[in-house]
Formats: sequence, structure tokens, C-alpha cells
Amino acid sequence: MSIFPKRTIQGETVTIHWNFNTSNLNDFHVLPWVRIGIKNPLGKVTMLFEEHVLGLPDEPKELKTEEPKLKYLNKSVPLLLLADYLSGKHKKEKLVEILENIQSGRHYYFTYKVPKNAPLGKYHLISEIHINGELRLSKTAADDFFFVEKMSCKGVEKSSDVRQALIVNHSPEKTPVKIVGCIPTLEGKMQTTVNVFEMGGYEEKKVPLTTSLSFLLYNEERQIVPLQEGSTKCLLRNQQISSLNKSGGDIYLFKKENTEAYHLNESQRILWQKANGLLKTESLTKNERMLLEEMVAEDLIHYLSL
Repeated sequence: MSIFPKRTIQGETVTIHWNFNTSNLNDFHVLPWVRIGIKNPLGKVTMLFEEHVLGLPDEPKELKTEEPKLKYLNKSVPLLLLADYLSGKHKKEKLVEILENIQSGRHYYFTYKVPKNAPLGKYHLISEIHINGELRLSKTAADDFFFVEKMSCKGVEKSSDVRQALIVNHSPEKTPVKIVGCIPTLEGKMQTTVNVFEMGGYEEKKVPLTTSLSFLLYNEERQIVPLQEGSTKCLLRNQQISSLNKSGGDIYLFKKENTEAYHLNESQRILWQKANGLLKTESLTKNERMLLEEMVAEDLIHYLSL
């Protein structure tokens, strides 16, 4: 069994790969009762698959001819399985065995939609094969789990010259987090400072902020939480618009559905270039706010909530 991703959030989907290996069937068939499911941290079980699965033996070696022939139907390489094993602490021999069984095995894929109000914590996979009264479990049972996580920022406080963000791990499980501080340079580029650590279950922690713009990243860096005082709207250039920089500093914008170009005057050009997704609306001048309304109406700049 392999799971992707191993860390997710409420409302997202997890994909599960199960390999039914028939390479050891020489002169007999099997028809086991297979159960694949998910058990949440509260013990509730959701079954994804409960069916009999037919496994047929390979042809006897004495019937095989020297002339090569197709033996298996082509199968997609289970990249989810490879990614799971390459990222874990598994023996190379186990991975080699898996690779050798890719074609002889039969690959099944299941999806589990994590409810939006799902309990946070560790979810275990159920993988049962019932055959002739015997129960066989997954060989990877020790790694057959995933986490549902949630992190938040309760607020930012300032004492003297030190700013601190109070971040909270809402899960009962340990959760790795990454704090990224952003430092814009005079050339319009950006430098960052990075701090990676692990939060304990239900832990609250004060994190010092060394830059004016900082973010908390978790859930394998897919989830990004701004660390700032209150929520704010930022401005971002319409990423579907192409721009053409002319000599002299003129900028022309081209929308895909329109053959005519939109020419920016000097003030509009400055605002367009500043709207990088991290520009806060409260930092604009009165004149820039007036220009902004026009450019938003023209769908040149979008509001972005962080």
C-alpha cells in the first residue's frame, strides 16, 4: 500500500495504491475477499472497497515457447508507490521487489475525500485479504497511515522592537512547519530567511518575526498562513495578461480575448509593477487608490486575500 499525500488537510482528497500480486500463482487460482478502508482518529471506519478479486495463474513453463510474446497488459508505473518508498526509511531490497512485481501485479487506486469537518490527527489504512479462513494484512502496515493537519496564527504582538506571532497546532500529532521571512531588495528582488521545526500536538508557540513580511508554511508547504496583524487585501497583476515593455519605459498589456493593447501611463505603470501579490492596499497613496479602481474595473489587477 502507498498513500499520497501523507499529509493533507480537511476537505482534500487522498489517493491510495494497492497492489494485488499474482506472481506466485503457478498452478492454482485465488478468489479472496478484499477489504480496503480508512479508520479516522476517533475509530470511525469508512470502507472504500469490499469485493472478491480473482487472481489467475501464469501458464506452465513447459508450455512456453522460445518465441517471445506479450505476457502482461501494459500498466501505468505507480509513481505514487515509488515516491512513498523513496521518501521513507525502507530497505533497497524491498523497493527492488516492488519494482520487479509492477508488471505481474495488478494495481488498484482508491480515493478518500477527507470531510471538511473531519477530526485532525492520524488516519490508518485498512488492508485485509481473507482467503481460506486466513486473514492476511498489508506487508507495509507499519507505514499505512496519513495525517490530517491544521495550523493557524492567533495573532501578532509587539513588545519594544520585537514582533512575535502566536502559532497553533490544532492536531494531536506532531506537525513540521516552516517560517519564511521575506526581505525585498532595492533591485525589486527578494531574499528570505528560513526556520524549520516541529510543533508538538496541540502546541502553541510564540515565534519571533525578524522581517516585516513573514509566512508559516505547513502540510508539505502546500498551506501558507500569513503572519501579520489582522487580515488584509493584497494586489496582484492579472496573471493571464501578457505585457510588452517598449523602449522608453512604456508598457502595453494584451488580453487573450482582445486584439487591442492597453497602454499604461506612468502612474499606472508604477502601480502595475508594484502589484506583485504582496502589495497591501493600505500602503497605497490616495492617487494610487483612484488608479487602482480603474485598473480593477479593466481586470488588469486583482484583489488577493492573504
